[in-house]
Amino acid sequence: MFGPVDRAGTNAYKWERDKGKNLIPLWVADMDLACPVPIVDALTARARHPVYGYTHPWPSLNQSVVDWCQQEYRWSIEANWIVWMPGVVPSFNLACDLLAKGGRVLVQTPNYPPMLQAAERQGGQTVSLPVRWHDQGWQLDWHQLEHEMAHPDCHLVLLCNPMNPNGAVLRAEDLSKISALCQQYDVLVCSDEIHCDLILDPIQHYPAGAVAGLEERSVTLMAASKTFNVAGLGCSFAIIPSPSLRIAWQQRMTDLLPYPNFMGMIAAEVAFSSCKDWHGHLLSHLRGNRDLIDSTINSLDGLIYRPQPATFLAWIESTRPGLSLDSHFIKAGLMPSEGKFFGQADNSRLNFGTDRATIQLAMQLFADYWRQNRPWEF
Repeated sequence: MFGPVDRAGTNAYKWERDKGKNLIPLWVADMDLACPVPIVDALTARARHPVYGYTHPWPSLNQSVVDWCQQEYRWSIEANWIVWMPGVVPSFNLACDLLAKGGRVLVQTPNYPPMLQAAERQGGQTVSLPVRWHDQGWQLDWHQLEHEMAHPDCHLVLLCNPMNPNGAVLRAEDLSKISALCQQYDVLVCSDEIHCDLILDPIQHYPAGAVAGLEERSVTLMAASKTFNVAGLGCSFAIIPSPSLRIAWQQRMTDLLPYPNFMGMIAAEVAFSSCKDWHGHLLSHLRGNRDLIDSTINSLDGLIYRPQPATFLAWIESTRPGLSLDSHFIKAGLMPSEGKFFGQADNSRLNFGTDRATIQLAMQLFADYWRQNRPWEF
């Protein structure tokens, strides 16, 4: 079901950037897996109609999101809370522009590059909140979080949940703490939850907007794009329960950001209404890939991989300060996402959203290289 897919001739950025370098691309976060057949069929049927004009969201599209949120998260939302967007990255940039007031924006680190850069690009200042491994889990520094929230120039927290690159998921008690601090210090939350449907283990994801106390001070960003591999169709949505915040958001995006691609909206509706079985099979496949990376990387000296409950991303850590892993993955024939762009130059991110044979080959190449060259000893 999730065998190899040849992306040659599709101008896929993941494959074209390093074309001819004999590298297995395990970097940018899209999957080398065929998206569900019902989506392909729906897009093919719509493409046969010869007019591709302006298309705004429609009732059954919104209802598919309402139903999905109830089914997956036990979150009862109203259809009018949904604001359709052309992508999650433009959305949290809009949040910085609209809500941060040119001030300090709190962002977890490590984090993926667009989120680290958003505040500065919108005239604000990024304030890093390191997430550290403690007591068998990735945890925020709560003392630092409160200290930074109390700053009079702090108005916005950008969350990434599940976290990218490490795949951790914030617990209910974590979100309750964040909610209490946001209420105490009058801070808003914009939560990027684009990987929330890629929960590989039997735990619950809690959307920010569903957390008591955050209903009126949150923007929750979601999409079908990562889970159902339709990222190139340019479609996401923001769930904004607060009427005043939603109106301000819609006014700010007017003539600044376009509606999503209508093909992306078609794909989203089909994904959320007709692809549940495929989704279950995908999670099982990704668990197998994650376990293969776990068994390989953690058998090698000088490396740590801490398997996490979510995403198709593996954060590989170097145990020797100053030993940057990126160059070694490349020498072994793999292209990772380079750790320096996530704020930690020694580490690397691998994308395991591909077929099993490719992951097996990648791990064999890297293990052979690592054991032969023993870079952790130098």
